[in-house]
Amino acid sequence: MTSSGQANVRYILFLASILVITLVMGGLLSKAPQGLVLAGVVGISLFILCFFSVKYALYTLILSMLLSPEFGSRTTEGGGITVRLEDFLLPLIGFSWFARTAIYKNLGLLKKTPLNRPVFYYILACVVSTALGMMFGEVQIVKGFFFVLKYVEYFIVYFMTVNYVSDRKQLRNLVIAIITVFVIVCLASIAQIPQGERITAPFEGKGGEPNTLGGYLLLVLSIVVGIVLNTDKEDSLKYKMLFVGMSVLSLIPILFCQSRGTWLAIVPWYLTVWVISKRKALLGVVLALMVAISPVVMPKSVKDRFLYTFEKQEGWAADYQEQVGGVTLDTSTSERVSSMKKAWEAYMEHPVFGYGITGWRFLDAQYLKTLVETGLLGFAAFGFLIYTILKVTWNGYRRTNDKFYKGISMGFFAGVIAMLTHGLSTNTFIIVRIMEPFWFLMAIVVVIPSIEEAEALQKKDGESSPVPTK
Repeated sequence: MTSSGQANVRYILFLASILVITLVMGGLLSKAPQGLVLAGVVGISLFILCFFSVKYALYTLILSMLLSPEFGSRTTEGGGITVRLEDFLLPLIGFSWFARTAIYKNLGLLKKTPLNRPVFYYILACVVSTALGMMFGEVQIVKGFFFVLKYVEYFIVYFMTVNYVSDRKQLRNLVIAIITVFVIVCLASIAQIPQGERITAPFEGKGGEPNTLGGYLLLVLSIVVGIVLNTDKEDSLKYKMLFVGMSVLSLIPILFCQSRGTWLAIVPWYLTVWVISKRKALLGVVLALMVAISPVVMPKSVKDRFLYTFEKQEGWAADYQEQVGGVTLDTSTSERVSSMKKAWEAYMEHPVFGYGITGWRFLDAQYLKTLVETGLLGFAAFGFLIYTILKVTWNGYRRTNDKFYKGISMGFFAGVIAMLTHGLSTNTFIIVRIMEPFWFLMAIVVVIPSIEEAEALQKKDGESSPVPTK
């Protein structure tokens, strides 16, 4: 680092220290709420920590993804406001990262990856459509700004991870951290089952969203299953049983969250895993076993939830039931279908740019939501982004010979297929607790080829080095 860079760092540290001391003293001498003072101190401390260590910033994010408290409440119709720790943590970490790259100019801001252009096009489409929505009064300025900013934050997670991970050890440790949080979430979710209600992510309470939990569990389960199916014969039995146990453990909260969107996503997910895996016999046996025992062990609440989808209602509720292909749907699914019809009619009025982010009423269907909010241009940009994600992940899976890397790539590819299905009935690709781990894992998949290339060069250099003689 240059002398000017060192001077800048010392200057930032000095200012940060002054701010912390001022906040503490001001809080002691004034009537300022202690919570506010504490938040200020913690915020500045986190900024300093994240500024000097991207590693700690990433691990902090991983821990907060599904384990951060939630405040406020939200209805199934999209009303209400919820605030999570990540809502403050992500901008803070993002700002500290930008500050770090500005001072350490040699670090570079955005590492070149196959997703840079698709991400840029999608963000540009969101910005343009939302700006136009603001101009024509369709979008509230503050609300639209912060929602677009939230989309940008997801990609900051991606670029931070891509810029940080440069070797197998870093990659493995991040994967371990993500899976550790996954196990904690599974256990915390299972602990909710005796309450007799649909389970949600930890700390969400009654205002939580079971569909979010289901999508998250299926995404990370994909990585675990990918690693299981790509273990070597030399791997220890304890290692194999550990990952198998985690797979079985996650199935319990997936059932009890009673997310029909998640259950539906399991079908293409399993087919994808079966098609690309070399262990088709094992997967066939597992499927046959699950089908055979499910009628016996399946909880009644899960069966009732599934059958409710096609249950004919009586009284006033029957008037709100939709029919698709001669099949009568329950009121919840019918409401989704009805809102989709209205959204399509609205889209036809603004087909090119849409209404802007948050410019249309609540709609729990990712693709139609993207179409009505960002128009045909935004939908095309989103499609290009998804296509590139699938292409990069598939190529990574095909080209690597490393079992660990192959397992991650295979699992994430199947996970993307699952999320695409999940998005038919849920706003999967804008949900914080799904998108944060999604873009973490996407970054890990993207850096695998460069890590493998570096490992190959290192091995080649080691083999070509002359052996010293006596």
